[in-house]
Amino acid sequence: MAKKFGKSPASKRFEEVAKSSIVNTNTAVIRLIENSDLIDYPNNGEDISYTVDIEKSISELGFTDPIEITDFNMPDGKYMIVSGHRRRAAGVKCGMDLFPCIIKSFASENEVKNYVLLANSHRDSARDPLLYSARYEMHEQHLKSIDFQGSIPEEIAARLGISVQQAFRYNQMNKIILPVWDLIREGIIGMSSVLPMATLNHTEQADIFEIFKEYADNKIELTRAKVKKIIEDYKSKNNDSHGESRYKSMNGDSHRESCCENVNEIPRDVSANVKNKIKALKDINSRLQKIGDFELDDLSGTDKEEVKNILAEMGKLVRKLKIL
Repeated sequence: MAKKFGKSPASKRFEEVAKSSIVNTNTAVIRLIENSDLIDYPNNGEDISYTVDIEKSISELGFTDPIEITDFNMPDGKYMIVSGHRRRAAGVKCGMDLFPCIIKSFASENEVKNYVLLANSHRDSARDPLLYSARYEMHEQHLKSIDFQGSIPEEIAARLGISVQQAFRYNQMNKIILPVWDLIREGIIGMSSVLPMATLNHTEQADIFEIFKEYADNKIELTRAKVKKIIEDYKSKNNDSHGESRYKSMNGDSHRESCCENVNEIPRDVSANVKNKIKALKDINSRLQKIGDFELDDLSGTDKEEVKNILAEMGKLVRKLKIL
């Protein structure tokens, strides 16, 4: 007669191995947690405003991917999200008040931060071409804070699932001023086109940004070739005369026509200097319109005098303007 397997030594050993496996693999136990008890990780660093795709999935399939949370350093009954900020935001928009969650255990704040960084690394970045640049910087700060020993670019590349060469390119973007990032996000200019700017200081980059903006304002497409020429021309001219920049100021004696050579879209009889002055006037006009009207009777005596003095000074400046 066969032995009862449930009482055999082999059965006991099987149970021990099973229990050990459960502990070692941190098997998920899903709990329903109220939305009011969930708190976003404060240093998530990701844009969670776009949730249309997840909302559509929830409406068609339900909430299929549990949120990962932790009670590390949290008040009793509260949990911090370590993965699933966008899922939670989408669920709230869909009217959810209870969320399926997996509770994770951590021993330190560094472990929490590392988990959040790695979890975010797997998110799709198609909507933001610069997301990897921001992620690179966050991973770099974390690795330096824990005194990581080894090649930081190689480690970050592995964490983000990209090549070391790609990681280098994204890190170069972190050396470029944010106004240029805005042009990339708006689709006005390509990310790879502006990477040569990373070797310039912020003042020089600001000069080139103004040239880019001038093109954009005139509805001229900033192709890769045009961008390359603008940057190369700037570097070349900026190195002339012992490094003195040709792009000093909008009312200096140098112009930007060289950056627009062979570009018929900009009228040759209108200098960049004049156009910059007109643009400055438009900007001032726009800002004044936003201020609106003052009801002097509603102002205190001190404020009333200050407004009158400012308007008087502005009047003097306007009278000094000459139209030839």
